Amino acid sequence: MERYLETKRQAFPRFYFLSNDELLEILANSNELDIIQQHLRTCFDNIMRLDIKEGLDITHMNSSEGEKVQLCKPIKTKNQVEAWLLQVQTTMVDTVYKMMKAGLTDFNDGKVERKSWVTKHPG
Repeated sequence: MERYLETKRQAFPRFYFLSNDELLEILANSNELDIIQQHLRTCFDNIMRLDIKEGLDITHMNSSEGEKVQLCKPIKTKNQVEAWLLQVQTTMVDTVYKMMKAGLTDFNDGKVERKSWVTKHPG
């Protein structure tokens, strides 16, 4: 069993943050997205929840502060859990990069007041 868990951890390195019991719970319930969501905060810093449209497409990530950020592209939860969580990680980085770039461009244009700029862009 240790070898099996190690292969899953190698496929998705953030699984190293989970105990064997937590990882087994995720793998045993890979179709139960609510159970997987309980462990997101351990795998990802400050992602409390993912919005899942029609039980299949991940569209938004939600922080513990209640901030909701739309992903730059939806992620299908059809594959093995470690595969789509890896897609969440990649898409999360791409989304944050694009949003930071848009925020910086908006800031450098100087057309928006600072107070409005801060509330317009995700933190």
